[in-house]
Amino acid sequence: MRPLTISLLLALPLSLAAQEPVPAERALSTFAAQRVAVTPVQAWRADSLGWSANAPGDSLRAALDSAIAREFRERGMASRWAYAADVMRSARRNPTLRADPAMLGIGRWRGMPPKAGDPVPQVVADNLRTVSALGDTRYALIPVELRGAGDDAVLRVVITDTRRRIVVWTADLIATGSPDATAAVARRLADLVVDP
Repeated sequence: MRPLTISLLLALPLSLAAQEPVPAERALSTFAAQRVAVTPVQAWRADSLGWSANAPGDSLRAALDSAIAREFRERGMASRWAYAADVMRSARRNPTLRADPAMLGIGRWRGMPPKAGDPVPQVVADNLRTVSALGDTRYALIPVELRGAGDDAVLRVVITDTRRRIVVWTADLIATGSPDATAAVARRLADLVVDP
C-alpha cells in the first residue's frame, strides 16, 4: 500500500485568501470546547479520470461519516460533538421537523466555496436551524462534497454559526485518492481541532 499524501488548502477570510496559506495546525482548536453538529457528507462527485471513475459514491460518503465520528471520538470528542449518525437519529425521532440533515441544500457551495463571513443561503440556514435545535448546538460542520480530482480525493468542509447564519470557516482537504482516503481525510480534519 502506498503512503497517503495529505495537504490542506484553506479558503481564508478577507484579504488573506489571495496570499500564501497560514499554517493550519489546530486552526479549529477553539471548536473543541464548543458544541458542534457534524452533518452527513452532502454530496459525491466522481472524476472521469483516476481512481474515482468507478468508485461507489454512497459507500464512500457513509465511510467518511463513520471515519469522522470514529477519529474525533478516539480523541476524546465523544460528548461535545454530535456526528452524522447522531444527527440522523435525532432527525428520525422528530418527524415533525422537516429538515433532512443529509440534504441541506448546499448546491451552490459545491461549485464555489463560501468565504468566512458570508451569509448562509436561506434554505441552508433554515435546515441548519433544525439540525442545531436537535443537538442543542450552535455550530454546524458540513462536509459539503467528497469528490475525485484525478489522483486525489477532495473534501470541502464548511463550518457555520447557525444562530448568526454566517460561514465561519471553509477548507478543501486533499488526500491521495482511493477508497482508503476517507480515513486520511478524517484524520486531517480532526488534526485541525484536537491533538491525536
